Amino acid sequence: MSILNADITHILINDLLSSNGGAPSVLLTLASTTRSFRESCLPYLFSEVRWPHKFKADEESGLDFFPEGLWPYIRHFRLEWFDEWTEPTRLKWGTMDKDGNYVPRDLAKFNSAIAKMPKLSKVTLSCPFVIPQSLFQSLGLSRSLSAITFIDTPLQIGITSISPVTFKQISLTPVGQTLRIGDGPTDPRFSDITYFIRDWRRKYRSQASWRQVQETQASITFVKPHAAHITHLELSGSLCSFGALSRIDWPCLKIFALTGNAPVTQPYELPAHVQLFNVLARMDALRDLRLLFAQSKAQEFHVLGRNDPPDPAHTAKLATLTDFAISNACKLDGILNHMSSLQRLAILAIVDLPRWPIALGQAEVDHVLKDVTASGCELKHLRIIIEDKLTPNVCWSITSNCPHLQTLEIERCGYHDGKSVSSWQEFLEALSPLSGLRDLRICMQFPEYDDVDEFESWRTVRKDCAKTLAIDLKLLGKVGFEYRKRAGTHRYQDAWLDFEISRRKGGAVELYQLPAMWYPFPEVWEPSRLSF
Repeated sequence: MSILNADITHILINDLLSSNGGAPSVLLTLASTTRSFRESCLPYLFSEVRWPHKFKADEESGLDFFPEGLWPYIRHFRLEWFDEWTEPTRLKWGTMDKDGNYVPRDLAKFNSAIAKMPKLSKVTLSCPFVIPQSLFQSLGLSRSLSAITFIDTPLQIGITSISPVTFKQISLTPVGQTLRIGDGPTDPRFSDITYFIRDWRRKYRSQASWRQVQETQASITFVKPHAAHITHLELSGSLCSFGALSRIDWPCLKIFALTGNAPVTQPYELPAHVQLFNVLARMDALRDLRLLFAQSKAQEFHVLGRNDPPDPAHTAKLATLTDFAISNACKLDGILNHMSSLQRLAILAIVDLPRWPIALGQAEVDHVLKDVTASGCELKHLRIIIEDKLTPNVCWSITSNCPHLQTLEIERCGYHDGKSVSSWQEFLEALSPLSGLRDLRICMQFPEYDDVDEFESWRTVRKDCAKTLAIDLKLLGKVGFEYRKRAGTHRYQDAWLDFEISRRKGGAVELYQLPAMWYPFPEVWEPSRLSF
C-alpha cells in the first residue's frame, strides 16, 4: 500500500507542476498539509536552488547555507552573488584584495557541501568576481556533475581546475552580454542603470581588450578536455576562436549555439564563414545549430560567404541539420534552400540592449519561405519574429510553403493592439490547411483596451478567439496570442497569453489559461515559466 501511495503522490505532484508551469507555490501548500506530503515534495522543491540569500545571514556565522538534510535533493545549484555586495562603499560578505578586487566570504560552505550532493548534475555561476580555484577543485570532484553555465562572470585560466569531472553540457557567456530578443521580457536588472555602472563592471570594461584575449584562451583551454563527451555547447562570439575550435574533434556534439557578437576575424585569417564550417566539419553528430548573433552596424554575417555558388562541402553540412535557429544579424538569402533535412526553424531578431531590434519585413519573410520550399524539407516547427503587422496573406504564405507544420509561432517585434483590418475568420481560413497543427502562437491584432480595465476585456476577447480557432482546428492542443504587457511605470514589453485546449465528448471545447511562458535564452524551441 505504501508503494501505491508513493506512486499516486508522484503522479499528483507532477500533475500539479505541469498545470501550474512548474510554480513551487502550489507544492509549498501541499507540503504544509502532512509530514508524508512534505517528504514527497522536498525532492521537487529543492531540485533547483539559488544561493546566497540576501536576508538569510548574520554577522557572526555569515551567510546561511542549506541544511545538510536537503543536500541529497539538489540537482541544479545556482551560485548568484549580488552585485551590490561588491561596491566599495557597501561592501558585504567579502573583502577587497590589494588590487581592489572583491574576494567573497563563506564560499567554503558550498565547497564542502558539493561532495555530499549525490544528485548534483548542473551548476550555474553568476558572480561579480573571479571564482576562487578552490571552488573549481571542489566541483571537479563531483561524481554526478555533467553541466555547467557561466553567466556574467569573469573567466580566468583557473577554470581548467575543474577536473576530473567530465561535462556533457557547457555554456559560457561573458560579462556584460545583455541581449534583447524581439521586444519580449528582459531581465529586470538590465533596465536599471546601476547594472551598467557597478564599480566592478566598469573596471572590467576598462580592461576589455586584454581580458577578451585572456578569456577566449581560458574558454578554449577549459572546453577542449571535455570535447569528446560534450553534447550541448553554448559559446558567445566574444569568447570564441573559430581557429582553435576547428582543431578539436566533437564526436558527440548535437547542439551548438553561438550567441552575442559574431566572432571577429583578422585580415590574415580565413573568412569567418570558412572558419565556421571548418568547425562544423569536426562535429559529425551535430543536428541543432543556432547562430544567435546580435544585430550591429557592422556588416551582416554571411553564413555561406559571398561566393556564388557556395562551397559544396558547406551546403552538404547544412543538409544534415534537422534544427536551425538564426538571427537577422546573419544574411538569410540562399541558406535554407540547402537544408533538405530541416524539421525545426527559428528566425529571431536580436540586438544589444538598450537598442531595439528590427525584425523581418513581409518581403523578407516571403523569400525565406520560398527557400524552405526549395529545400524540399518537411518543416514541422516554425518560430519567426516579424516587423510588420500580421495579415492573413502572411499566414497563407506560411501554410502554402510549410504544409506539414505542427508548431507555429509568429511573434511581432513591438506588438500593439488596434483596429484590425482582418477578421478572425480570415486568419482561420489561412491556417486551416495545416491539418497537423497542434501548437499555435500568433500575433493577431485585437481592439485596443485599457490595460487596467477591471473586466479585462483584452483577455476575454482573446479567449473567445482561442475557442473559435480550437473548434475548427481539430488537433490544436495549445493556442496563444501576443499582447503588450506593462513592465514598469513607463515600460511595456511583448508577452503571450496561452491557453491549453481540452476536448470533451460531443465536440465541446474548454480552455485553461497557462502561466506566463517565454524562452530562456539561448533556448529557442521550448518556452518555460518566467523566473522574473
